Amino acid sequence: MELWIVYAILSAIAAGLYNFTYKVITQRNYDTHVVNIYTYAFSTIVFWLYCIYTWAFNTWFDAFLYITIFSLINTFFFYLSIVSRIESMRNIDTIVFFPLYKTFGPIIVTCIGYFFFQESLSIREILWIVIGIMIPLLLITKSENTIQKNLYFGVFLVIVTAILTSISAASAKMVSVESLSLELFMFIGVFMWTIMSLMSYYLHSKKSHKVYNFTGIHKFSLISGIFHTLSFFFFVHAVTWNFAVAFTINSFSILIPIILSIIFYGEHFNLKKGIVIALSIISILLFI
Repeated sequence: MELWIVYAILSAIAAGLYNFTYKVITQRNYDTHVVNIYTYAFSTIVFWLYCIYTWAFNTWFDAFLYITIFSLINTFFFYLSIVSRIESMRNIDTIVFFPLYKTFGPIIVTCIGYFFFQESLSIREILWIVIGIMIPLLLITKSENTIQKNLYFGVFLVIVTAILTSISAASAKMVSVESLSLELFMFIGVFMWTIMSLMSYYLHSKKSHKVYNFTGIHKFSLISGIFHTLSFFFFVHAVTWNFAVAFTINSFSILIPIILSIIFYGEHFNLKKGIVIALSIISILLFI
């Protein structure tokens, strides 16, 4: 098994656990902005130490400027994707959101990889991506419209989230294409996410009078920070090889929040959804 595939799988596991934290945030009534501040601050410290260890700060000014631009793109679109993701999950269940996201995301990223990065895919990889895209569609039935709070608006936000995330991921690919420092890219990215979280919290706190729960939020944010750091690190290193396939493998992270949401929060589950989860696992094993 190639190293970039291992990175993609590890990224999917960490991302799945990190994505589940969004569900926990809504269920525990935590302030998303506060959790984001602590999460990204933790990642910033880790990647700062990583840059020192790898001497990444010894970068020429021109290269640093390019990295900063790509980091700005990554930060802006990723942060918007988080907002749209959480709002979508307020309207539809996790077990509907993530399979749809897994369908739309790889389609967009495959197009970006082919048209912008001239990536070539083998027949096996194309078939695997197609299978990975089609399987989650089995989850969507007419009955979901009566189960979900607002199915159509939730699906619209899923598409928005997929577009924003794909653009954000493409910035990481661009850093590798231009042979720039991935370590510095990750550090600047999470540092900017921290700044944006602080700004967002300040603006939100002035407008919102909602009462949030803060019990255990610091420990929860630390766990969230660990998952985020690992998922970002492995994902950035995975997409440097095959953008479309690495993103598709990463999108299988949906299995973790789906299963955990069913176990801990009793979300809607039936035989068809169990078959989809099983088929998804089988498709991963067949590819690797």
